[in-house]
Amino acid sequence: MPLTTLPDSFAALRSHNTDGRVQSRVERLKLDDLSAGEVLVRTRYAGINYKDCLSILGQSKIISSFPRIAGIEAVGEVIASESDEFSVGDPVMVHGFQTGIAFDGGFSEVLRVPQDHLQRIPQGLSPYEAAVLGVPAFTVAMALERFEELGLTPEQGPIAVSGAGGAVGLLAMAILSKAGYRVAAITRRTEHADALRALGASEVVDARVLGEPQRPLEKARFAAAIDNVGGPMLSWLLRSMQDAGIVASVGNASGNGFEGSVLPFIMRRVQMLGVVANAPWPQRRRLWGRLAGPLKPDLEALAPHVHSIALDQLLSHAQRQLDGATAGRTLLNLGGAR
Repeated sequence: MPLTTLPDSFAALRSHNTDGRVQSRVERLKLDDLSAGEVLVRTRYAGINYKDCLSILGQSKIISSFPRIAGIEAVGEVIASESDEFSVGDPVMVHGFQTGIAFDGGFSEVLRVPQDHLQRIPQGLSPYEAAVLGVPAFTVAMALERFEELGLTPEQGPIAVSGAGGAVGLLAMAILSKAGYRVAAITRRTEHADALRALGASEVVDARVLGEPQRPLEKARFAAAIDNVGGPMLSWLLRSMQDAGIVASVGNASGNGFEGSVLPFIMRRVQMLGVVANAPWPQRRRLWGRLAGPLKPDLEALAPHVHSIALDQLLSHAQRQLDGATAGRTLLNLGGAR
């Protein structure tokens, strides 16, 4: 591609560390300001995750070196390439591989990506659809694959999903129901019960159950669970598993710690596993193939829960998301269109 077609400058939310304090601001940058990589991408969408919000507001030590453009995922198209694997115009996405942590991430109109971190958007998904799914859907697909490897089938009982109003929860309901599972959506916002059922929940559980007297073992009601909350919720889910139930811990919105006992493990043979949205390439390609095919959720049903913001709204949105004042899946729109 001729050099004159590349942007002279572009906008990005860049984070700096000054005397131990992280500050983020929208800046005009040049290509030389970006971290190293063989492929230059025009970013169209970047999903906004809880981890990103902590990162840009300096509320957790996530970014490993500064200055850094945060954003752990991005979708766009190639505008220049020194790689034999990617050509100008390819629709691509990136997540994991320390994107937004050790390498510049998605909160930028232009992104430079190492070729080993980048993948084409699989057939069956548009760039917008890939962005809607993003890290939350990939996390759910990883958890589901682990459940299946451990022998879970839909006939064994419902899968509980905590934080049902958030991005991971909403996509979990849509994907798990598509795979034939019954889903118990756990939420404090029970006024949204009808909307959760429309996305695939077979029952809605009021999260205020955590305020009731707690027993060493609760009623055995779930075959598995995807927990995006941690804290007391994770404790309650462990105590509420059926025999040989499986709990996937994927998030920590209520904190890193939880109280528990050995009873769920030795009395009901409960298993707990951790999921992080990174994976070796064979698994990554396999799971994205499933998300573009048999596990692809009803994106029209998800549409009312997908929100779009501009770059100059990102910092204020991040604070609201950490405060629990947002719901659904929010995308940073950097020039994309459905």
